[in-house]
This record gives sequence, C-alpha cells and structure tokens, in this order.
Amino acid sequence: MYIDNGNTSVPAVPASPTGLAGGWQVQPEQVQQFAEAVAQVRLDFESLRKEAQDLLDPANSPKLGTSPVGNALSDKFNERLGGTQGLLEQLGTALERMDEFVDSAQRSLASYLHEDSTAAGSLRAQ
Repeated sequence: MYIDNGNTSVPAVPASPTGLAGGWQVQPEQVQQFAEAVAQVRLDFESLRKEAQDLLDPANSPKLGTSPVGNALSDKFNERLGGTQGLLEQLGTALERMDEFVDSAQRSLASYLHEDSTAAGSLRAQ
C-alpha cells in the first residue's frame, strides 16, 4: 500500500531512520495473500487451458456440417485454438508469466520476513 502523509484518510507513517516518511509500506501478510490470489487465478487459467485443449480432440471439435464452408469454419476454429498464435499458446504464455510472478512474490515474501527478523534481532540486541 502506498501511504502519502498528506492524505488524512491513512495513518501517518513515522519517519524512517533515514529521515524519509510515507512511501510504499508492504506487510509480509499482504504479499502472501496476493501470491495466494494469483496462484488461484493461475489454477483457473490452467482449468481453462485444459478445457481448450479438450476441444482439440476430434470428438469435441465443432460440428459445422460437411460442406466446404462448414469444413473451413471448423478448420479455422481449430487453427485459432491450437495454432502457433492460438488460444492454447496464449494461455500457456499467461501461465508461464503467472508462475514467474508467483515465484517472485514468494521470494519477496521470504526477503521481507528475513529483513523483519534481522531488524527485530538488531533491536533486541540494543
């Protein structure tokens, strides 16, 4: 969350040891909750990708008749679904990016927790 000390609707943040106040304030729990939400979206995308993959099965392909127009539409549907720039490839790319994001958020969470425990340890030592 971004905290602007000029905004009275959010609590003022005390000045940091470097003299800065306000700015981005992130709690480890917020990062964890956000990573969990993204992981759920990823599961939903994976389910969608599986359903789209099932459409490539000839038994599930669209039944548009045996006319040349019907065959052309059916071919176009399958091309858009599984072609090199098709839906399945796009979903795969989205899933890869979500995986990278979740991994990054989990690394950030571990870093925040480490920094918090290090700071708490140094305060206890004083």
